[in-house]
Amino acid sequence: MHLAWPIVIFTILFVGCGSSKSDDADDKERGASCIEPENPYTEGSGHFAGYEWAENHGGGDCNGRSESFNEGCEDYEQQEAAYQDCIRNAH
Repeated sequence: MHLAWPIVIFTILFVGCGSSKSDDADDKERGASCIEPENPYTEGSGHFAGYEWAENHGGGDCNGRSESFNEGCEDYEQQEAAYQDCIRNAH
C-alpha cells in the first residue's frame, strides 16, 4: 500500500493536469509577444532626448530644433504605433 500513494500523486499531478488553456490565456500569450517601446539611444544624446520627450508627451509633434531630437521622437512614435498594432491584432 505504501507504493500506491506515490503512483496516485504522480497520476494526479502529471496526467490529471492537462493543458486546457482558455481563450484569455491565449490572448495574453499573443499580447506578451508584442514589444513595448524602449529607448535604444545613449542618454544625453539628442536622439535620447527626443525619444524621451515623445514618450512623456504622447508624441504627435516631432518638430524640435534638432534633427537628432526629431529622429528620436519619430522613432518613439513608430515603436508605439507598431506596439499598438500588435496589441490590437493579438485579440
